[in-house]
Amino acid sequence: MVNIKEFAKRHSVILQNLSFLSILQIFLLIAPLITYPYLTQTLGRELYGYIISAQVLASYFSIIIDFGSNSVCAKHVSQNRDNKEKLSEIVCSVFYTRLLLWIIGLFVLLAVVMLIPTYREQWLLFLLTYGVTTNELLFPQYFFQGIEKMKYSTIINITIKSVFIALIFVVVKEQSDYIFVPILNTIGYLSGGFVAMFTIFKTMGINWSRPNIKAMKSYIKDSSTIFATDLICTIKDKLNYLFVGLFAGMDNVVIYDLGSKLYNLLIQPNNIIKTVLFPRMAQTRNINAFKKSLLLTLGISVVLVGIVNIFLPQIVEFFLHEQIVLWPIRLFLLAPIIVSVSVMIANNLCVAFGYNKYVLYSIIITTITYLVAFAIMYFCDMLQYTYSFILLAIISFLTELIYRLFVYKKIVKLECNK
Repeated sequence: MVNIKEFAKRHSVILQNLSFLSILQIFLLIAPLITYPYLTQTLGRELYGYIISAQVLASYFSIIIDFGSNSVCAKHVSQNRDNKEKLSEIVCSVFYTRLLLWIIGLFVLLAVVMLIPTYREQWLLFLLTYGVTTNELLFPQYFFQGIEKMKYSTIINITIKSVFIALIFVVVKEQSDYIFVPILNTIGYLSGGFVAMFTIFKTMGINWSRPNIKAMKSYIKDSSTIFATDLICTIKDKLNYLFVGLFAGMDNVVIYDLGSKLYNLLIQPNNIIKTVLFPRMAQTRNINAFKKSLLLTLGISVVLVGIVNIFLPQIVEFFLHEQIVLWPIRLFLLAPIIVSVSVMIANNLCVAFGYNKYVLYSIIITTITYLVAFAIMYFCDMLQYTYSFILLAIISFLTELIYRLFVYKKIVKLECNK
């Protein structure tokens, strides 16, 4: 008992942030699942498929607007947490950079929507859905993570977003109300972002300043590798959504999305561990601690995937209100086991230890593998099936993991020889 108390005291900050981040991640995962069965039933699978497609397109712009800052700038905040002047420079530089990218992204979105006939028919839906990118524009997640005070992020997100989730059930009553889904989501993200910015400027001593072009260029350069990695990874992983709608039908987008949401749900416990441990890994560069965290994430993934597979028939019936062939989704559920190890190596080893380039290399190799596999399936006329796109995802994840395991061995050897 004494040892447990000593451990808790020694690691109180980590445990506290782990608790708050766990609560936040669980909420962010459960929130869309709460409305999922209601919206599929009220709007129908095809119309809801359009909403999902608009959200996927917006997610590409979210990556561009973030520009890798949530990952890289969390490290800068952690290393300068006692320097208010430096923290102010980081926050303002990140905001101005994101604002510029947000404006550019808006015009690009309009061009894309106007060029694609299917999207042009629902141009207002796509335009309003772009509003969810204000989360990346305004919310300083990197700041709360860097100073290891995740309670602020948790309280703001849960409080505000709960209100707008409840409004979905109040406002959306029939198919013609579908446009209120992106409107409510956008208002929720805007509100959370404004409250978060107010919090760090009014209660944490951060000062507003004019754009510092030199500082902005510095953070852009530092974040560019992670940005390229995130962008390529997102295009590769989420391009399947658009292809499923194009080749297999918009209603099948919902089935693919359910598998993806289960996948995201299962990897979140490991994402929480990864995020909480990142600042300490960046500071201590402790290889042994990293190895233990790697084994922990693998074990958690195997257990969770097994549990979900047992109850999968009931889960599918609840969300889709119908029975479907389950084996494609079971195939998708292999992904959390693969990705849990792969992402931990990329984030808490490569990025935290300063080997960012290997993350980019792994994504480039994986993307090439994805494109080759896609071409083979296309010429073999296999793309009319949902399972083909799930298989593409699994092949990509495996390629990524194999490369990163080689990188893992290389970095461990380099660090041990220092």
